[in-house]
Amino acid sequence: MQEQVSDQLLGSLVDGRYLVRSRLANGGMSTVYLATDERLDRDVALKVLHPHLANDQNFLDRLQREARAAASLSHPHVVGVLDQGQDGHIAYIVMEYIKGHTLRDVLNEKAALPPRLAFALIDPVIEGLAAAHAAGLIHRDVKPENV
Repeated sequence: MQEQVSDQLLGSLVDGRYLVRSRLANGGMSTVYLATDERLDRDVALKVLHPHLANDQNFLDRLQREARAAASLSHPHVVGVLDQGQDGHIAYIVMEYIKGHTLRDVLNEKAALPPRLAFALIDPVIEGLAAAHAAGLIHRDVKPENV
């Protein structure tokens, strides 16, 4: 049921600014979409809290804290937060969209990674997580699909 409600966002304009183009990922608390920022004419990742959570003030407060904390972090290996808001029942965070392949894509393509490639792929992840932890942030969802 959550996916059906969330997928109704496809093709819609969120907050008069973000045109939702496709779904990138679906998680336990939110769905991430590829969207176009109509004001700045650029692609963004739009993280939308699942509708059943968007009615819970505790989750809305958590989303706002997450956005503010992440926006304070600037690191070359951490996706930047650009905006946060609510449009009716849609609570969202806008992040940089990084075009390319996820670590899951790479692992699916290559059954086993040579050690040098594995280190080359994971080293920036460790650097980004270290910067987040130094700023008091915890990722809570580190997995190949998010790298």
